[in-house]
Amino acid sequence: MLPSKFIFRTLRSSSVVRTQVNRNVAFKLQESLQTRHPHITAASRNISLSSNHHIPNTPITKKANLTGRSEVTEGTVNLKTVEVTFGDKSRSLYPHVWLRENCQCPQCFNKDAIARLYLVDDLDLNIQPVDIQLDDGGIRLTWSDGHEGFYSGEWLHQRAFNDKGRREQRSNFALSQAYWGSDFKVPEMDFKACMEKDEKLLKWLIKLEKYGVVLITDAPAKVGPVTDFINRIGFVKPTHYGSDYEIITQVVPNNLAYTGSKLGLHTDLPYIDFPPGTTWLHCIRQHEGKGGDNGLSDGFHAAQLLKERDRFHYDILTTTPIYFQDKGFHNYDFHKIARVPTILLDEEGNTNRINISSQSRDSIMDLDPERVMHFYKAIKIFNNILREISILVKTKPGDILVIDNMRVLHSRTEFDPKTSRGPRHLHNAYIDWSELRSKRRVLQEKFSMPLD
Repeated sequence: MLPSKFIFRTLRSSSVVRTQVNRNVAFKLQESLQTRHPHITAASRNISLSSNHHIPNTPITKKANLTGRSEVTEGTVNLKTVEVTFGDKSRSLYPHVWLRENCQCPQCFNKDAIARLYLVDDLDLNIQPVDIQLDDGGIRLTWSDGHEGFYSGEWLHQRAFNDKGRREQRSNFALSQAYWGSDFKVPEMDFKACMEKDEKLLKWLIKLEKYGVVLITDAPAKVGPVTDFINRIGFVKPTHYGSDYEIITQVVPNNLAYTGSKLGLHTDLPYIDFPPGTTWLHCIRQHEGKGGDNGLSDGFHAAQLLKERDRFHYDILTTTPIYFQDKGFHNYDFHKIARVPTILLDEEGNTNRINISSQSRDSIMDLDPERVMHFYKAIKIFNNILREISILVKTKPGDILVIDNMRVLHSRTEFDPKTSRGPRHLHNAYIDWSELRSKRRVLQEKFSMPLD
């Protein structure tokens, strides 16, 4: 009778465990496959029985004393997976094809470039291990194509396919978010502390990723500090307004941002294919009279509330593509157009980006009249929810308001420029989330800070 799997265990001792699949079992595996699946030949399964691969008639078992949480204490070869048990008692299944493609030997992987050399061109989907060793806390596999690869326990543990491992991998990609409403107080961090201490910068990055908005305080009230801070993280994202730009109230503006008019809740630059991940508003001079406050609203929270309260109109906003446009001159003539839904979802149906701007939403709509009316009803309901959970913040000179442009909408209350001794003056720049999350991961690794 053919065993359904080959089990290789470690026993307590000081030497290395070595266990191998015997030749008779390999032959039986071939016979079993051909009996149950006549169309699958030994050649197509790529199970090599060449004399070049010495397989002893009986397993060789040696003992080892393994205590580390990520050290492999048991290995089980199944038909399509290798099951691994670690020192912390966790287990994970690893598909054969995944293990073969991700072999870490110099022939298959360039560790200096952190890049795979073994290509899909070379991949055999039916590859199988014919030998396993438990060695140095990891596993060593010999494959049916004759290749041998070693996988450390720590490397396997970090890539576990179990629930806990996958949660940690998702957290490394993006931290979990905390939704907020009208009672929210924007977290603050000191400019100098973040510029000088990596620990403070890491805390700031985590807060920004979690809440979608952070106020940096006590920066010099002049042009420059906002780009200095961004350059400490990565690179400024340039737009048709330049790498950065100043927002100063103007008599003849080419953008509503340069006026004292009220600006509704919006995300920046929805009219480009890849809007900036974050918006930075550095206050150099604030309007001294009434108005000029920034409204803030958690768009992801609002989308969740809309979905719970009115699924029909939520579906309208997630499935109806809308044109956004911006046309004019700043450094050069430009005419930007993008077509996206108001609530953009990821592949799992979660909110991934909000696209709202009454200022730049185009009057051209590639929709039938009935759909247009449904859209207006939906956007009105959504806007009411956004206002319901919004807050107001009035920055002062030296404040830098950093906003997640994918998630948090911002607005500005109306003000009369004539009632202030000088024009309202902000310095604006952008940086994408790929740069911010990269810096967060680097610093988390530096300080060995666990994922949330």
